[in-house]
Amino acid sequence: MNLDQWCQLDERIHVAESDERYKQYAGLKYSTKAIEQLAEMKSLASRLFLENFREPRELYLSSIESYADSFTKKFELKLYDLRNTKIVSKQKFKTTPVNWSSWRQYNSIEDDPAKRKAVFDEFIEKTRFLAPVIKARFDAISEVYSEQSNKKLDPLGGYLENEKFTYSQLMDFVKSMGRRAKKPFRDALSNVSKKVLGRSAEYFDDFYFFRNRVYSDLEKHFFDIDPIKQVKKTLEGLGFNLSKIDIDIENRKDKYPSPICFFIQIPNDIRVLYKSESPYFDLQGCYHEMGHAAHAASIDHTIDYWNRYGFSMGIAETFSIFLERLTKNVRYLRSLGVTDERVLEELKERNNFMELFFVTFYTSNSLMKAEFWRKKLSTLQASNIYEKLLKEYTGLDVPGEYWMLHHILPDAIMYVPSYMIAAVRAAELERHLENRFGEDWWSVKKAGEEVRQFMKPGGAINLSAFSKMDTNLFLDEIL
Repeated sequence: MNLDQWCQLDERIHVAESDERYKQYAGLKYSTKAIEQLAEMKSLASRLFLENFREPRELYLSSIESYADSFTKKFELKLYDLRNTKIVSKQKFKTTPVNWSSWRQYNSIEDDPAKRKAVFDEFIEKTRFLAPVIKARFDAISEVYSEQSNKKLDPLGGYLENEKFTYSQLMDFVKSMGRRAKKPFRDALSNVSKKVLGRSAEYFDDFYFFRNRVYSDLEKHFFDIDPIKQVKKTLEGLGFNLSKIDIDIENRKDKYPSPICFFIQIPNDIRVLYKSESPYFDLQGCYHEMGHAAHAASIDHTIDYWNRYGFSMGIAETFSIFLERLTKNVRYLRSLGVTDERVLEELKERNNFMELFFVTFYTSNSLMKAEFWRKKLSTLQASNIYEKLLKEYTGLDVPGEYWMLHHILPDAIMYVPSYMIAAVRAAELERHLENRFGEDWWSVKKAGEEVRQFMKPGGAINLSAFSKMDTNLFLDEIL
């Protein structure tokens, strides 16, 4: 078998596995057995590469990660099942008990903080069902990395190499962002909490609750804006071809709680899932996932397989956050019909607050997960560290077990710092387009052409054409 034959085999397995996982996350009928069998096929393909090739390096790293992912698929499926069968409350969302998948929707409509606190506390207590599975999976992932790299690489090292950061560079970046944001965040939290909640924020008022509730008194200005219609109009105006992108907005009981995009077959089969939470967040979430989708659909189908699929998380999130930024752009919102200047000014203040929350929350997430791998922590030790980090950066006394209820921390090797990396790059990309095409760049077709030129090479993107990783540009917007 030569490299080209291996790439064709690996892509076929990826397409079949991604299609089945999509159905699982969509809350549709799916086959656990098929996912497990496809994971075994993926595992065999990854081992086949590792036994016969060492280059390209991108495929070597992704094969170790794929092997680890496939090798631990039963733990992953068990975690998915436990979230919806054990992480269940006595409280009800509409007519059914609140579970992990409906938790965010419940928080967006429940006005009684005592009931939300009760659900939060129940879920924290029930993380005892998740902890053994999370730990077993991560231990197994560590073993795979150690064995397949002859003890030269661990999961954190693989992530860092993909993102092209050293450990010290990443930690300096994350900590510097967190240090600058934490005091302004605490001040903003006090002001916004009293304005929106009529009280000080408590530990159960988490980032995702605020992401919905902080805009509650402004939501009426977005009721008549159709997120799907508007994002399509904007992207098509920029010259994007959206014919290969499918969007599912159905509200199924076991559908994944967060908006998510699946790259089934790049660039020809891209699928977006999201379910409505609140009008303004729906706008943000839809634009974010369509940023992912437009990116994947714009990658050149003739480029090397490893560049078509092998771009880092920091690159993947850059274009999603970049497009989401339009939903916070006052000039763009005016073009959607939001013209009340008082509302736009208030919206800017709330968005700055949420960005500060994002930085402090994701600083905590990133530092904890890095320590998890470096020091081989138990879930209890990780929870203790996480509790201290959340207190340090957000000022909130959140039970540390909360990390096991997150939608990324218990699943991904790292990922969380990639959001921070991408937030900086997205701000830089927007500034680049403003300098070249003006403040209303989204209405200039040539701007779309330039963005697609950045997207086209996939993993071989020329980031230096628009990014110097200047954190000041992003932070100065929100401080």
